[in-house]
Amino acid sequence: MKILTVENKCYDLDTLPEEIDDIRYCVLDATEKDNIDFFFLPLIFLESFYAPAICLQIGNKSIQMPMDWSMLICDDDFSASEVIPLTSLNNRGFKALVMNPLRNGSLQQHDVLITNIFQNVKWYVPRLKNGHMLTVPIEDGEKPQCVYFVKDHNKLADIEIGELI
Repeated sequence: MKILTVENKCYDLDTLPEEIDDIRYCVLDATEKDNIDFFFLPLIFLESFYAPAICLQIGNKSIQMPMDWSMLICDDDFSASEVIPLTSLNNRGFKALVMNPLRNGSLQQHDVLITNIFQNVKWYVPRLKNGHMLTVPIEDGEKPQCVYFVKDHNKLADIEIGELI
């Protein structure tokens, strides 16, 4: 799994060394409906587990995520957003909300398709608090485009896209 760092770079958690310096990762904090914002939290705890992986094609980019997670999607005119389970995505015309929180004016949407499923993948994931969505880069390098995922989508407040811009 990849995370967005405070330096606006993609960091792959699968290549994490034994000891690391201060790494901070980006979350979309939706714990308070009236105060939705992005924060960079210190990478202190990593959860490690085995779970099926779902391969997603978002626009022309591909990523893998744990199958039991959910993602933030939006409608064609960015007027509404919703968090839905990854298993509900295929062939339903959903659009992923794509945005780098450190680049102004980078709000986009891309089609989402399920391309493959793998049965047993080892995952390293930062421990998320209730109401936090993980900012996941869909490309490597600096200033990557990002999408938003969460494990327990029923613990999130509604997100108004206008508040993110």
